[in-house]
Amino acid sequence: MSLEEPGFNSTTIQVRNFIREQFDERIISLNGSIYWPPDVSPLDFYLWDHTKNEERKASSTETLLLRKRKATTKASTSKEESDADYDAPANKKKKTTSKKKSEVQMEISTKKKKAVNKKIKSEALNSKVKTEPSTSLAVGKENVYIKDELYADVKPVKFEYLKTKSETDDRILEPFWRDHDLLAEQKSLSPNIAKNVIKLLEEGNTVPFIARYRRDATGNMGPEMLQEVKSIFEEICVLKQKIKTSVKGLIKQEYCHDQVLRAVKSCRSLDELEITYAPYKQDRKGTLAERAKELGLEEPALKLLQNTGVVNLQRYVTKDHDIKEIESGIVHIIAYNIAVDSEMLTYIRELRYKERIVLESKKSKTKQTVRSTDKNFQKLPIKNADESKFETYFDFQIPVRYAKPYQVLAINRGEKLKFLAVKIAIPESLFIKFQQFCYRKWIKQGPYNELRNNLLNEAIKDSYNRLVKPLITREIRTELKNKADKASYDVFSENLKHLLKEPPLKGQVILGIDPGFVGGCKMAVISQTGLVLNYNVIYPHGKFSDQETAGKVLRDMLLEHSCSLIALGNGKASRETEEFICDMIRHKYFYPLDVKYVIVSEDGASVYSCSPEAKKEFPNLDTNIISAVSLARRLQDPLSELVKIEPHHLGIGMYQHDLKKKSIEEALKEVVSECVSFIGVDLNTASHSLLRRVAGLSDKRVTNILKFREENGSFYNREQLNKISGIGPKVFKQCAGFLRVGPTDAKTTDRFYEKPKTTKLDCTYIHPESYDIALNLMKRLKIQPIDIGQDDFIQTIISCESRAEALTEELNCSLETIKLIIEALSKPLNYDLRTEIPQRQIFRREIANINDLTIDSVITGRVSNVTHFGCFVDIGVGKMGLIHVSKMNGLVLQVGDKVEIRVLDVDIAKGRISLQALSLMMNALD
Repeated sequence: MSLEEPGFNSTTIQVRNFIREQFDERIISLNGSIYWPPDVSPLDFYLWDHTKNEERKASSTETLLLRKRKATTKASTSKEESDADYDAPANKKKKTTSKKKSEVQMEISTKKKKAVNKKIKSEALNSKVKTEPSTSLAVGKENVYIKDELYADVKPVKFEYLKTKSETDDRILEPFWRDHDLLAEQKSLSPNIAKNVIKLLEEGNTVPFIARYRRDATGNMGPEMLQEVKSIFEEICVLKQKIKTSVKGLIKQEYCHDQVLRAVKSCRSLDELEITYAPYKQDRKGTLAERAKELGLEEPALKLLQNTGVVNLQRYVTKDHDIKEIESGIVHIIAYNIAVDSEMLTYIRELRYKERIVLESKKSKTKQTVRSTDKNFQKLPIKNADESKFETYFDFQIPVRYAKPYQVLAINRGEKLKFLAVKIAIPESLFIKFQQFCYRKWIKQGPYNELRNNLLNEAIKDSYNRLVKPLITREIRTELKNKADKASYDVFSENLKHLLKEPPLKGQVILGIDPGFVGGCKMAVISQTGLVLNYNVIYPHGKFSDQETAGKVLRDMLLEHSCSLIALGNGKASRETEEFICDMIRHKYFYPLDVKYVIVSEDGASVYSCSPEAKKEFPNLDTNIISAVSLARRLQDPLSELVKIEPHHLGIGMYQHDLKKKSIEEALKEVVSECVSFIGVDLNTASHSLLRRVAGLSDKRVTNILKFREENGSFYNREQLNKISGIGPKVFKQCAGFLRVGPTDAKTTDRFYEKPKTTKLDCTYIHPESYDIALNLMKRLKIQPIDIGQDDFIQTIISCESRAEALTEELNCSLETIKLIIEALSKPLNYDLRTEIPQRQIFRREIANINDLTIDSVITGRVSNVTHFGCFVDIGVGKMGLIHVSKMNGLVLQVGDKVEIRVLDVDIAKGRISLQALSLMMNALD
């Protein structure tokens, strides 16, 4: 870090000056700036220098001290004498040469200047470099150390010394800021908290583990906040790597002036880095500016731009290139240099946020034939999109700063489908201000010259129209898309969390129906534990319709297994099947059973039924029957079934199909892992699909767990995980707290805990690393571990909540740890957080129709999707109703919520139903 950086306050000035006086010969110096590792303060360096002199010589790269290098001149001082002088201990006198000091200085100075002139290829700096006595100047690939000499006539612009091995070390490439400082700044965190989180993430800890078991280190951050912090830290790592790449690029191009390096290494965002590095980025081959440079026009163009000399363009005229081509080439080079100027880019981006830039969309004039043959169109998930869905955007305008994410997503999709033509309208005032800026910075400088002024004015217009304006348009579209994509992901992840946390219907025998016409309605009955009891196919619709036989088969299956609950898929033939079932219920065809049904989403069911995982689980079942089983299980235990399906197939989001598939899959894996881990998984009964979602576990490790379970029987404690191949101490630490171990049957509970090394703590979410603390707590409260989960035990634990702080000292642990233990022990055994959520399924016995809806009628519905513009609600009429965001009545609705709503408008032709939210309902039945 440079001492010139703002990170060093005024109190360090005296120390800095002292260090310069004492150690300039041994510290890399560029124009008076002293460098060493960024985590070493000046005072630390001073103390360290006096105590670690010999270590410094042995590991000079770690402290950025100069390594021994060969001299670039053959001065009278021999190489051996120079090396000996550098390596000699501090208490020995330095050797002197036979020549007089003044002669040596003159000889070295002359040869030094020659070496510099050879190495320097660009123009000299405007201001000359002056160094204090007893300083060193790095020149060429090697260093020459010269004392008591001023180099006022040396003008270093490009240094090559950084090409040496020690200088290209990663420490030289590191930015001036530290990761945790930048993270703390961007998320308004304490630097210590930011440092702790980064350390935990770099150690390989998962977000669920950190959120639950490292609360004291993170300031009690929740998983959502931790996920955001992790995302920003990943962006910081990308920025850090790009800074290193940029510095390497500067070194390769020999732009190694310390002001340039300092500017690049001080960048705190990708936008800032792009602006700073733009002037030094190599042109793409084939551009107009690059072609002009090949004609040798760069030098005159820069002279004209900077007004640093008289230029005769006739010198560059040849038989192949006339004066107009030369002038055009000059204009292109100047236009490019204006467009990449850092100061101009900063100014133009500031203007962007002040000017009224508008996002416009209009109906595209592109013909249908073009759209249907477009390759990009063929890849879209919605090939048969209805043009009428984009009517709102056929003549749409909105200032960029007010554009909503869902509007941007809709416009982008309409543009991909070629229904819409999109434009960014930039006001003329922005060009005028750009022109004024260029006039002040370039045209106004130096004496007036008509030819120069004409060329620069033309270059300014060309730069704006050809380079700057398209750049502004690209940046705005990119920013809007990134913001909208993030909003889409946030909506998707939030909806997914609520869907996975849907309370299960435990202890219910359920019949699942996958409706269809030609293929018939596939049926499957599952037991209270999800086992397939029976399956069949009936044909109540289509040309093979036989409703009498179909009704008899359905009734027999329900009566045989005493099943009174049907999970009906919402796909094709769903409405017809619903009418068929309701008609039988109305005529009491299933008596004495009181049969009800629930509409279940089919999204992803067909994808799962055709997957290798489904074939492995049901090797003898047809894929259509597997779909029926999946629907029944979705109602019985949503989490266990939905984890088998990739999240993007679940149909809960806002334009999620327009996001990059790989990106959203990776991001949503974290969401699923968080939900599964926090709910907890039974190690003895969980499937492969569920276990692989637990924090810290992979497919291979889960396979080994299941193999161990098959060969050795049920687990009887968490410690047995350490015996499994692939699960070491690190993996065990990540997953152990989220895996429960207990009896598989309530009848065998007593016998299970009679086994050695069994404990009821394994049925809680207390981590094994805290078992000793939990046992000590129970010992102080005079309660026994065998009583965990009983009412008296829970009341005793709850009574000590008020003494949590005092217990931290007694038990020698953090407050967050003791709070977690008390919280876990105050829950019932095998606690499932989903049980605290009221049952929100709507159990129906009658069918409704969109024609039955009347304005202002009050009905009940279930939220199926939540977006930024409103909520979609299933009201049982075959079409989803929409509660617009302006009609929420102050409610914050989530996927699965049961709501009472008022019908505002019904458009039967378009199948649109407008609703208003009235209240959130908590009861389970209609």
